[in-house]
Amino acid sequence: MGSVNEAEQSEESARRVSTGSTGLDALLRGGWLHGGTYMVTGAPGTGKTILGNQLCFSHVANGGRAVFITMLSESHGRMMTHLRRMEFFQRDIIGQSLHYVSGYATLKAEGLDGLARLLYRSVREHEATVLVVDGLLAVQESAGSVLAFREFLHGLGVHNALAGCTTLVLTNRQENAADPQFAMVDGVLVLEQQLRGLRAVRTVEVLKLRGEAQLLGRHTFEINAHGIAVYPRLESLYPHPPQDELDLERRQGFGLRQLDEMMLGGVVPHSSTLLLGAPGSGKTLLGLYFLESGARQGETGLYFGFSETKPRLLAKASSVGLELRPWVDSGRLVVEARAAVETLPDALAHEVLSLVERHRVRRLFLDGLEPLLQEPIEPKRAASFLTALINVLRSRGVTTLMSQQTQVIFGPRLEARLEGVEAIVDNILFLRYVELRSQLYRMMSILKMRESGYQAALREFSISTRGIDVAENFESAEAILTGQARPLKAKPKRSRPQKAVRRMPSRKRSRS
Repeated sequence: MGSVNEAEQSEESARRVSTGSTGLDALLRGGWLHGGTYMVTGAPGTGKTILGNQLCFSHVANGGRAVFITMLSESHGRMMTHLRRMEFFQRDIIGQSLHYVSGYATLKAEGLDGLARLLYRSVREHEATVLVVDGLLAVQESAGSVLAFREFLHGLGVHNALAGCTTLVLTNRQENAADPQFAMVDGVLVLEQQLRGLRAVRTVEVLKLRGEAQLLGRHTFEINAHGIAVYPRLESLYPHPPQDELDLERRQGFGLRQLDEMMLGGVVPHSSTLLLGAPGSGKTLLGLYFLESGARQGETGLYFGFSETKPRLLAKASSVGLELRPWVDSGRLVVEARAAVETLPDALAHEVLSLVERHRVRRLFLDGLEPLLQEPIEPKRAASFLTALINVLRSRGVTTLMSQQTQVIFGPRLEARLEGVEAIVDNILFLRYVELRSQLYRMMSILKMRESGYQAALREFSISTRGIDVAENFESAEAILTGQARPLKAKPKRSRPQKAVRRMPSRKRSRS
């Protein structure tokens, strides 16, 4: 009989209560433990009150009952005014399954004992399965001693655990990690707002989660219409590479015969390819060719970029004979454009993964790595972030193309803004300009292909109203020895090496 009770208690303690934020649930490996007591700490304005309300509304929407007790001077009416813009807010459940109670007057008149009675009575009368106490600092300041405050937290935790009520207490940031209140709760969540240059970035960290695994370190979040939206660091969420087997017999091409021949048919499925080149060299257009080629073969493609709006991108493709509108209308091609300002790398990555899953994407073109890997991401983190993104895309059966600009417009040097990317990706296609007789020519070459052979020779290509035209062979590019192309010099005849007639071919060449 005892073993049965122990099993029931174990099953009860293993139940999870969603925080109302999918990303935060991921940090907590499923949410708060049922019946536990947790502390959320942070400076004013970091989102504690919103998080507490988000928990209550989410819990009630899933069939639970909640009580929100505030120790702050802010009236409930003013709080409701601030919450109305949130999508989780539901006015009709207030006073039914969700109750708001003010505890400030009780604390002032009756002290800690009176407040404790109010909390216990509220949980019992409203049959609450979630309790949020906002303004724990006021309780701490009224306690009079550390021991009294510890006893208050301990009693609250024991009572609500027996009542099957999950408790969240919200308080201001405590700098001392050894503060006794931390020892009296089952978990501690820290919300912060940091300045990086002129920009403010919000971060969340799970400092403590008693007896449970969690994603360690700091993770970014934002406050938007959904409430608190947490974006776990990609490399902490997906730390292991996929264990899939590559199908080297299959290829995914660009639909450009000459380019596909250079790649012996195309790229290996589920691989990652970097289109590296100067501005205007044709990176975006090549990526669109890759997506269009996949659409013709029944593979859904996703364009996710930062420099072109959807109408401009489709018009740009149409101007070179690449008609993408029918594929967009049929859902075979998904086009998403974002402004490259105030971006959170993890937020963008999670959005891409969500789109991949929703549309069952098989070909992805990330048009511009810079917004993903630059500010506000730490330089030392860029490589691990991109590695995790590529790994999770590969595990989901996606073949990925990415574009990156080089700093050198002319010449063969590879000076990119983001270092180390070339070592992470599987394939690199290098696009560059050369100058010949005051004209610019485009050249492409394959610098790298893992698990595949390829033709390494340079090939000239052009872009016109008929699209991209790649040269049949390398002969048109053989004069290129360095970044500055020069015409091949004719060899002088040995019998008449010093005659002035040599000037004539020179003038003819100049006129041509």
